[in-house]
Amino acid sequence: MSSQGPHSDKNCKGTFREKLLIICSNLGVEDVEHLKFLCIGLVPNKNLEKSSSASDVFEHLLAEDLLSENDPFFLAELLYIIGQKKLLQYLNYTKEKVEHLLPTQRRVSLFRNLLYELSADIDKEKLKDMIFLLGDSLPKTEMTSLGLLAFLEKQDKIDENNLKYLEDLCKTVVPKLLRNIEKYKREKATQIVVSPADKEAESLYQGEEELFSQTEVKRFLEALPEGVFAFLNKGDSGNWPDDL
Repeated sequence: MSSQGPHSDKNCKGTFREKLLIICSNLGVEDVEHLKFLCIGLVPNKNLEKSSSASDVFEHLLAEDLLSENDPFFLAELLYIIGQKKLLQYLNYTKEKVEHLLPTQRRVSLFRNLLYELSADIDKEKLKDMIFLLGDSLPKTEMTSLGLLAFLEKQDKIDENNLKYLEDLCKTVVPKLLRNIEKYKREKATQIVVSPADKEAESLYQGEEELFSQTEVKRFLEALPEGVFAFLNKGDSGNWPDDL
């Protein structure tokens, strides 16, 4: 491949996909389930349901522009969350670099992170207890803790703003998990999500305020000749802001 030169698009794409393939070969069935769960809400559910391997998931990430050679961070975030930090090297990331970028570039929501963390602390015995409590409301199939949480979400029993059902379940079976839920609520309450477009608009608005503050507008109007001000204000005095 090196004979094609460093600027060969074909070579670059091939090299990137080769790295993805190496990552795939190091991920097991459980890892694939975790990846699919973390991608809910970002990749169409029908595509995730059909994915049986990590390469399937990666293909969907590429199609949804969530993954590219120039920007592989989302995959790095996923590998970091599922504890496959050694594989970050194939994306030219380190654990420290991912941790540094997460506050500003994370794509996995706090809610999905919470459910993932909770699933890791629900062992087989606790899972059996939860399944027993939920009884006939669950399908008669073998289910993992992550699968149980995904089912509750799919059935609209829980969402990012309503965790009462899950809290009651944890209170009965795994009370210690209530700490995770409380922590999530605090983080969500203080989380300020501002999109790039909003930031730009906010910046422009702030700039306008600096150039044309209310005080400056008032001074400008007061400085106009009396006749001009009367003309501008004629018949519309009620429409002028009270603070001018």
